[in-house]
Amino acid sequence: MYKLFIADDEQLVVETLSAMIDWNASGIRIVGTANNGKQALERILQSDPDIVLTDIRMPGLNGLELIRTLKENGCKAECIIVSGYSEFEYAKEAIELEAVDYLIKPAELDEVARTVSRAIQRLGRKADQTGNNPEHRIAKALDRAIFTDLIVNGKRPSFDQTPYGQYDQFAVILIGSPATLLLERMKDKGITDALLSFLTNRGIVVDLLYEQQKVILLCMASLEKDASLTEILMAAAATFSNDGSWDDTLLSFGIGPVVTEIMHMHVSYLAACKACQMGLFFGAPVMDVSSWTEISRVSERVVSDWSNQIQSFIRYEQKEFEAMLERWTEWGTKQLIAPDTLKKTGAQWANRLHDLIGQDYGIKIERVTGDRTRLIEEIHEAPDWASLKKICMDLAQSVQFYLNVTKTTLKEKVAHEIKAYLESHYHENIQLDQLAERFDLNASYVSNLYSKSTGQTILEYVTLLRIRQAKKMLRESSFKISKISTNVGYDNQRYFCQVFKKHVGVSPGQYREEHMIKSEGDHH
Repeated sequence: MYKLFIADDEQLVVETLSAMIDWNASGIRIVGTANNGKQALERILQSDPDIVLTDIRMPGLNGLELIRTLKENGCKAECIIVSGYSEFEYAKEAIELEAVDYLIKPAELDEVARTVSRAIQRLGRKADQTGNNPEHRIAKALDRAIFTDLIVNGKRPSFDQTPYGQYDQFAVILIGSPATLLLERMKDKGITDALLSFLTNRGIVVDLLYEQQKVILLCMASLEKDASLTEILMAAAATFSNDGSWDDTLLSFGIGPVVTEIMHMHVSYLAACKACQMGLFFGAPVMDVSSWTEISRVSERVVSDWSNQIQSFIRYEQKEFEAMLERWTEWGTKQLIAPDTLKKTGAQWANRLHDLIGQDYGIKIERVTGDRTRLIEEIHEAPDWASLKKICMDLAQSVQFYLNVTKTTLKEKVAHEIKAYLESHYHENIQLDQLAERFDLNASYVSNLYSKSTGQTILEYVTLLRIRQAKKMLRESSFKISKISTNVGYDNQRYFCQVFKKHVGVSPGQYREEHMIKSEGDHH
């Protein structure tokens, strides 16, 4: 039985790790626990465990100090750090202390158990002196933190590059999936081990990094002249992307270009990221960087052509509209254009569609399509080609349906509603922009629509309504002309009289004398 010691300042963590993992099944026995560093040091030196599982921040003595002191005292235990802190300096020091791994809380219990199993394997290799032969293993110069800085972030951390001088080809495979817990699922199904064996058997040395739900494989080789690292990586990706054990889970392998130095791995990683992004977006299991130059060239040309032709394509009543949709669909289906470019052109199209529908029909189509800003966000956030295409096709179909149903009667209906509104509000100070806002249309459209539908302008009809009511009041009441002027919408009596005479031929006073209906109830 291997002996395990657990040190953590949180008693709940100690109890959870002690009770929730079946250590006996792995041939492990817990020989002690502690909640602070000094206590842990004393008990470890007494119990002489094979494996120490420790937190970093503990009172008295932190985890790194604990490991260093144990080594100074001749302790041969393999050490694993489980910490709530992911600072690079901690990880770097853990490397120097040859820790088995640096796990970030909250660590999955399965991950802890697997790491302890790795510690046991390391103990076994130490027991077998042949396992220490430098020719049979790569020096542990890099760990996850340095990988992240070098490959993912493009920094140039300081580390011993000597072990990598024997290789002249380096490349990155990046594996992505919409599924969560990708690395865990790959390990559970045996995919990771099988993939690593596939590459190792072909002379490829591999280190693995897990970053933001993507599995990154750093592949190193010194192959014969007629052997191609890219071809081997493509073969591996093709084999394992179609593995039947994944059922309905999509795996996308992005293959980066081969570089000749370890310090240039960021270049290969960036290209692999783009390839993986393309694969996930289009549902393609394997994408390599060889086609990226052509994709970029096509994307740039498409954006340029699109900008020049989008207005002629967008008018819904024209055949070019359907032709545009077909062309855009072809770009996506054949994976001829980068996802970001497809989203950009889709958003441009949706925006222009809204604008031009407003110009052509005077309609704010958001009534049908919903909030425009949210629609554009959905286009930019579309996770894959099928989702993006559906958003845009649904938009096209909803607009088409609305226009087919309403465009024949829309103008007549709007003109009737405007006329009814004027008949009820003619006595108010009617502004064209306010009228347009009320009907959710633009001002020029309202003016043109009403003129074409009725044969007169809005101002002409309002004036007609005001004069008609003024004549009625002059005939049937004894209100002063100033009051009548105000009641029909004219604040200036003199202007009212000018307008009245222009339309009626006589002044309001003369009209009253000639047409007033005398009655006993009149008031003077």
